[in-house]
Amino acid sequence: MSSALRLINEVLRRTGQLEVTTLADAQTPVSQALSFMNETYWEMLHRLKVQRLLKTGTLATTPGTFAYPVAGDADINSVVSDSVMDTDTQQSIPEADYSYPIQQGLLATGRPRVFYRFGNQLCLHPTPDGIYHLAYHYWRQPVDLQADDDQTLLPPDWEKVLVLGTQSRLEKFLGESGTESYLLFRDGLDRLRRRSPMKPAPRMKGFYRGYGGHC
Repeated sequence: MSSALRLINEVLRRTGQLEVTTLADAQTPVSQALSFMNETYWEMLHRLKVQRLLKTGTLATTPGTFAYPVAGDADINSVVSDSVMDTDTQQSIPEADYSYPIQQGLLATGRPRVFYRFGNQLCLHPTPDGIYHLAYHYWRQPVDLQADDDQTLLPPDWEKVLVLGTQSRLEKFLGESGTESYLLFRDGLDRLRRRSPMKPAPRMKGFYRGYGGHC
């Protein structure tokens, strides 16, 4: 995969700008190019399924504790709903509404049967009465490109599309139409979407079987 500096210099070359040796303290138009690249990067992540972002998290319960933080590179909304599993029993733990504990009894304890999301924590009901081991899948949360050596989470052959989208945005900033590069970007994005089926990720071997056999 190419570094952020290399990708930015490719955009600068395409738009007739001078290349740079570092992104540190970037000035116009380099700072704008970096901002536009991050906009394009997040657009691609939003529109395309990038399976390398799917990771596995684990946790061990503590008796009397019902709420647990998720992995550091995740947030609670990135947890895949039907992937939570009690790895000791290989049983799925389905998701419930946050009001479920109120309906079923806030003081209930035992082996967790459901989970719900509250704040940025994964909550279990009933409250664990022992040490249980859980695993779950989540979509890793990427971060903006900033430093020279930063790399995207995109497959290497998608970098050309990232450069085209950034080029289009920078051309508009520089007072050009950017139409041609934008159309090439959209065409490249469409081709990548056709190559990446927009459907749930394939079920993995082991604990990730889904709840009740549904996809």
